Amino acid sequence: MARFISVEIDASQLRVAEIEEVGRKERILQCFSIPMPQGMTEDGEVRDTKNLAELLVQGLEAHAIKSKKIYFVAGSSRIASRRIQLPMVKKNQIQELIQTNSSEYFPVDTSKYVLSYTILGEISEKSDSSEAANPDRKNARNKGNKQYDLMVYAAPKSISAAYNELAENAGLTIQGIGYTGDSLYQAVRDIYAKGVHLLAKIEKKYTMISIIKDGDLALQRMVNYGVDMAIDTVMQETVFGEIENEWQALDALYTGKCLNAQLDAAPVEGMPELSAAKAEVTESFRYLIGNISRIMDYYISRNPGIVFDSVACCGLGAGIEGIAELFSHELAQQVQILQNFEGADRVRDGEQLYLYAAVAAPSVSGLNLMEKATKKKKREQETLSGALVIAAIGIGAGVLLSAVGIGSHVYQNLTKASLEKQIAAKQDIQDIYDAYSSAKSRTASYESLYAYTDTPNEQLRDFLEEMEQKMPSDLTLDSFTSDGTGVSFDLYVSNKNEAAQVLIQMRTFESLVSVTTNSLEEGENGEVTMTVTCTYAQPAAVDSNAQ
Repeated sequence: MARFISVEIDASQLRVAEIEEVGRKERILQCFSIPMPQGMTEDGEVRDTKNLAELLVQGLEAHAIKSKKIYFVAGSSRIASRRIQLPMVKKNQIQELIQTNSSEYFPVDTSKYVLSYTILGEISEKSDSSEAANPDRKNARNKGNKQYDLMVYAAPKSISAAYNELAENAGLTIQGIGYTGDSLYQAVRDIYAKGVHLLAKIEKKYTMISIIKDGDLALQRMVNYGVDMAIDTVMQETVFGEIENEWQALDALYTGKCLNAQLDAAPVEGMPELSAAKAEVTESFRYLIGNISRIMDYYISRNPGIVFDSVACCGLGAGIEGIAELFSHELAQQVQILQNFEGADRVRDGEQLYLYAAVAAPSVSGLNLMEKATKKKKREQETLSGALVIAAIGIGAGVLLSAVGIGSHVYQNLTKASLEKQIAAKQDIQDIYDAYSSAKSRTASYESLYAYTDTPNEQLRDFLEEMEQKMPSDLTLDSFTSDGTGVSFDLYVSNKNEAAQVLIQMRTFESLVSVTTNSLEEGENGEVTMTVTCTYAQPAAVDSNAQ
């Protein structure tokens, strides 16, 4: 049974697991974490590969792990994902189709990104039930035809390059790079095979929220709120003791009673300083709780009658004492800490399993965000162009052989006949390709025509849906205007910190390509008023002939 190393690099920790492959399953033999010094990573990209490699090697040696194969699990806001549907083609053709149409999925220069995918399932006329469970699938299928339901990922090549360099510095052989959201889903999909479940992976700077229905990934979102604000608050409050760094602050959150059981808890009599400090630490989770609540409401609104069978936490934040009680009260749902998942049965009791869910099944889905080295020779193409290349090579070889006196007229005739036979055998591929090209051309024409049916405010709906889903419910907007290219409004928040958090969150909206603020005023009570201008990611089409 083969073994390899699985590593997740978070802003706070280096998490390592030794994995054993058993058939198509993967299980953890042992796991450990190493505190991450500041500055080594930035938004999922390794900045100091040399020193991080030394930390990794020291950890492997301390735990007597001798495997030289390594698989990384990457988490970053720069990794984009898109759920799409493709016609049922041969699986070895899926990647090529994705590469060809990548600009339709991601509004970036995809030449600078590594693209990969996972197959979530198949959609057909019999898939109505799954469509109801997952609104992203609606209107995606071709009537009477099966389609692949795919999750496509795009990761900057710089992330892949950094992981490759890290593996080299550590003397390890990189096998692949997965995505934390995908790896997490693969680890828990079997235990969530029935019912509707929400899992929040709470890290230092972000939280990954996954909703799984009957083992199917129904929805997955990343929000820019984690435990960093709580850590900063603990460091500032002297009532919690002498705290000099982030790890001491995190230890206080893990072992001390720094949280209240609810956001608006009454102060404890006779302990005003401690009550005030705990209230501040608890308040730092308000935005995260609000985002989780809105995502739950969003899913329920599109799936009436749905009830969550479980809500659980994992990741760095799951170890904070009292976080399950706080979330249970504010979400009106019993919240548990994830203590079991696929492949964790060999791990010793007492291990902080909630930290290692994302490293338990890094390669199960086949997702690989590692940039492949260019090969000098490619496998024979199953298209007419491939056949023509073969023909050209064969004819060229025949000419060369003839020039040196080796070839013969008989040999050339046999070669020609063989090539013609190959071309004829691939005629069906040519027919498929021609049909695909024709359909693609017609689709482009229809999409162009449809674009002109957009109203100037066609994109406003998507923007408002994201506002409802991702922004605090107490947010106040005024002087709201919208046209075909964007939207602008006046925004009222309680303080500058909240204003900054709102702008950061809005810049994650898929419906927007840019968010700017033109003016900012602070009132006597600290309330901030600012004018925000947003540009739609897909502005309404403009008729070039219009005057």
